Amino acid sequence: MKVFWQQCEGQVIDGFPLRQYLGGGENHAVFATELEGDPARKAAIKLSHADPESSEFHLRQWRLASELSHPNLMRLFERGAWTLNNVPLLYVVMEFADEDLSQVIPERPLTTEEAKEVLEPALSALAYLHSHGFVHGHLKPSNFMAIENRLKISSDRIVQIGTPSAMPADDSWGLGMTLVEVLTQRTPVSNTQGEPLVPETLPAEFRDIARNTLRRDREQRWTIAEIEQRLGGKMPSVRPIPTKPIPIASGATQKPASTQSAIGSKRFSASAVSTILLASALVVVAGTLMIRNRDGSPIAPATATQAPQSAPVQPPPAKPSPLAAHPVERKETKPAQLARSKGEIVQEVMPDVLPRARNTIRGKVTAIVHLEVDPSGNVANAKIQPPVSSQYFSEAAVKAARRWKFAPADQPRVWTVKFEFTRGGTKVATTKSG
Repeated sequence: MKVFWQQCEGQVIDGFPLRQYLGGGENHAVFATELEGDPARKAAIKLSHADPESSEFHLRQWRLASELSHPNLMRLFERGAWTLNNVPLLYVVMEFADEDLSQVIPERPLTTEEAKEVLEPALSALAYLHSHGFVHGHLKPSNFMAIENRLKISSDRIVQIGTPSAMPADDSWGLGMTLVEVLTQRTPVSNTQGEPLVPETLPAEFRDIARNTLRRDREQRWTIAEIEQRLGGKMPSVRPIPTKPIPIASGATQKPASTQSAIGSKRFSASAVSTILLASALVVVAGTLMIRNRDGSPIAPATATQAPQSAPVQPPPAKPSPLAAHPVERKETKPAQLARSKGEIVQEVMPDVLPRARNTIRGKVTAIVHLEVDPSGNVANAKIQPPVSSQYFSEAAVKAARRWKFAPADQPRVWTVKFEFTRGGTKVATTKSG
């Protein structure tokens, strides 16, 4: 099957060229590609065989994942179904990663400080996912990515909590396994009861985190909040031991607690490679809607059964990623933002535009939206101002503008938001009218 994937190089999937084959497995492959209308902006496209029984499920999960927005989740741009050489495929287009954590481990273990720099953004992203009814479920070193000097975790396998039986405790387990592996260059072995053995040589806070996340009983694993508390230097409160229910009838037995197998058992040996390999196989997280929260105020989470409202998280101060031992110098390809009023705008939502539609633009398309903002800061009414040059882009502009947030005030206000769409991106300028 690897031969089939390699033979796909140079072909096109729904407008996305398959450039370099980056790697994959029996049922999937990852290629370098670029976003439509912006050839200079690298992206990655993951192909997988389409299963009639699960294709709809995967496409739906990718759609929901693309609506999430967090600075430490990889962004998903496009997804769909396609047939290539008579083979039905699914595809998802995502951010391009410079490298992943699995490429660092064979060379050396992470230092204590580097491990913290990996854990902190990952915990932030996981807390965001869990609060919005999602779980990653597949945390391992290859799913920790370095993108433009920022650490992000993959997004293409994110699912809703409970689908199927996915729980936040699974992410605690994956985080504990990854922590031991990055510090020791190997996954922990298990004792006769199947409990992973945590090396005594780990620093105290990491040893506590690993021991309390690598528990077979899901209910006894530390939550993301408890892990953050211990990483911050405090020991979480001792949990009460749960009591076993009394059997209803004589001879009745209880079902054993849910178990989770260890993620991976591969042992990594030392490597003579002097630099970290770039452009490895990718798996990705976040959405096509770009939301910025200026004051860091929380947004109510969506339920697990609803498509979430994108709740942006304020990016932390930029730190060099511990994955980037030799950072790659990059040029910013995003269009510069137009001048705008500052201070009163709390949240901006950029229009969600299909690459195929953007690729039809010649020059620029302008959409001006008139906003009526109530005293609480919510948009009470949004309507397009004539002339309307494109119905599609005008509707996208209005849809995005309705989700803007402003600082509370004593009285209603009127704002004008001007969106300029080009092949390279979208610019925005704002004016307060009253």
